Amino acid sequence: MAEQQSDVKKQLANAVKARKQLEDTYESQFKILSQFVSRLSLACKGIDIELDNKLARLRQEFAKGTDLEKILPLVESAVEALKTLESRQQSELKKAQNTITDAGKLLQKQRGLPDQLRRDLRDLLTKVEEPSSTVQAFLPHLTHLTELYQAALATKQQSEQGDTADDNKYQAICRQISIELTNLLSELAFEGKYGQDIERIRLTLLSDVSIESLLESCLRTIEIIIASVTDERQSAQHFLLKLNEALTGVQQAVVSSLNTSNNIKEKMLLLNQQIEQQITNLTADTKSATSLEQLQSLVSTKLGAITSSLREKEQLEKDERELMLNTLRHMESRLAELEQEAMQFKKRLAEQKFRSLQDALTELPNRAAFDERFELEIRRAQRYGKPLAIALADVDHFKQINDNYGHSAGDKTLKVIAQALKQSLRETDFIARYGGEEFIILFPETHLSELKQPLNNLRERKSVSR
Repeated sequence: MAEQQSDVKKQLANAVKARKQLEDTYESQFKILSQFVSRLSLACKGIDIELDNKLARLRQEFAKGTDLEKILPLVESAVEALKTLESRQQSELKKAQNTITDAGKLLQKQRGLPDQLRRDLRDLLTKVEEPSSTVQAFLPHLTHLTELYQAALATKQQSEQGDTADDNKYQAICRQISIELTNLLSELAFEGKYGQDIERIRLTLLSDVSIESLLESCLRTIEIIIASVTDERQSAQHFLLKLNEALTGVQQAVVSSLNTSNNIKEKMLLLNQQIEQQITNLTADTKSATSLEQLQSLVSTKLGAITSSLREKEQLEKDERELMLNTLRHMESRLAELEQEAMQFKKRLAEQKFRSLQDALTELPNRAAFDERFELEIRRAQRYGKPLAIALADVDHFKQINDNYGHSAGDKTLKVIAQALKQSLRETDFIARYGGEEFIILFPETHLSELKQPLNNLRERKSVSR
């Protein structure tokens, strides 16, 4: 009997120790799950403000150690935010598609268009009408390009009326559209085949500003942008699907873990009650025993039942630990995959944003970058009461360089001049290519009276470079 009592004590001690290990394991796993959600939300930051807010709330609740049952609705809310984001992207692209389609149909009504242009237009309209999601960074370019496209059509209609008195006005409009389209092309930073196509269009605009050439250039640029948007859309859609799958997987894993854990807890509670009842019965039966043999028989029977219950309890605790470990391993695997996807996606976004703010030819900031910097400097000057000067510079006789030596020589000239101007400025100054051979410069904390010497230095440096 003494050996059985010793065995029971060991079983009880093992049960207490196993329970303590289970609690420690649960606390550790909850901490790792909290880290998983935190790293996941930070990896996805910047895609959408609403999604950022929901993931931040989820991150805060995990940091506070909130129960999983209370966190589950936040996970579901984040999943819904992902669905809303995808729906909004589809709606925004649909608006741009309608604008391009209207412009294309207007062109189809015009007479005298080349057969190839009509075929290209039909192909373009077919592509535009295909359902797809969006990359918002390209939508302003598409809208602007469509406006230029419609302006070119209106100019063509006027030219067909045969009014020779408007020839000068017609040429001026063509030149203006060509300049605006060239500036737009400088903001489109594509690589590979798309980049080569954009460069060919730019060279065409430098040598030919006829309405037919403008229409063809606009059409080809639209095709390039749509093709690039489609490529980028597929990449963004793939990432959003991965993110959605990861959050759904976390949600399902948490729900499954909670359900199974609750079932195990109920069984554990029943076992604890059963063990307590068995110990109570053992005590009562021991007191009522009338002989040593009867006492030994009672104790042996009761201790056997208690030992069996303790083993069953130990197995339940082991099952719960394995469940938590399997859930954790699954979430860690999903996290590793998603982190890799997020790193690649954020890298592409960073590269794309950098290229979108850089002039491809001179490697100076472009007009879009200037607009951002100008707004920043204006606010800073107004806030601190500091002066801000701005200067516009262009290259004299640049057209003669293109005409006499070719556009390749003109491009090299612009590159050399751009670098020379950049090296002549202070670190606090800002220079951008504004369009064609024009450069625009910001001089923070500089009065107009202080500009004469810096501008003369720039002019002399530019003359030496040429």
